[in-house]
Amino acid sequence: MKRVLTMSLMTVLIGLASAGAALAQGTSQPLGDYARSVRKSKAAPAPAAARVYDNDNLPAASISVVGSSGSSAEAAKSSEAQDANAPAAPASATTDKKEEPQIKAGQPIDQRKEALDTWKQKLDAQNDKIKALAHELDLVQREYRVKASEFYADTARRTQNPTGFAKDDANYKQQIADKQKALDDAKAKLTDLQEEARKAGAPTSVADQN
Repeated sequence: MKRVLTMSLMTVLIGLASAGAALAQGTSQPLGDYARSVRKSKAAPAPAAARVYDNDNLPAASISVVGSSGSSAEAAKSSEAQDANAPAAPASATTDKKEEPQIKAGQPIDQRKEALDTWKQKLDAQNDKIKALAHELDLVQREYRVKASEFYADTARRTQNPTGFAKDDANYKQQIADKQKALDDAKAKLTDLQEEARKAGAPTSVADQN
């Protein structure tokens, strides 16, 4: 009898040991994996239902889908201000040149005479300017030659001050160069006037006078 009880107690203990091992094996899952599985099992929150407008809940104020009217007004004012501040278009830099007198076939005698006289006056004035400039140039050149001759002829003066004429020499040469340029420009202007006179119909006796 005692032996039977001992065998029954051992059987019970073996059964309890097996159950404990099975339980330990079932709970051996890492805590991190367990936590992730719990989060996944939670149901995601349902999205908010889209609001539907009807006659009962429609807002009193109108809803703009284009943009703020205030912004549009400010943009328009800004554009107008820029236009107002923009520099005004400059007036034409070129003015209508006074029409030169023309000599044409079949032209009345008085008009023809007036046109010829006008061209003659222009050409005469330019020729007079050329003569005056040429005279001034000639005077400066003569004075320069006289001063240079006096200096180089005076041996004592040159010995005492070899560079005494250097400043005057440079001044005279500059004056001569300036007057020569003015003379050349006047001659070029005369050539242009003569060409214009020929295009206007002036005869050679008028256009080519010197």
